[in-house]
Amino acid sequence: MTLLEIFSAPIASGAQLFLLIVCILVGLGAGLSAMDFRNTTPPKESKEK
Repeated sequence: MTLLEIFSAPIASGAQLFLLIVCILVGLGAGLSAMDFRNTTPPKESKEK
């Protein structure tokens, strides 16, 4: 089942909007978590000989 099938399905527009908002919020949350993780972990020191 593709996203196109989900959003073109004949469900109530309120549920369609709710699914769209949930998908956007989950995407933003994942992006913010990744950025926060990248900023809080100390950079690995490269060992040069």
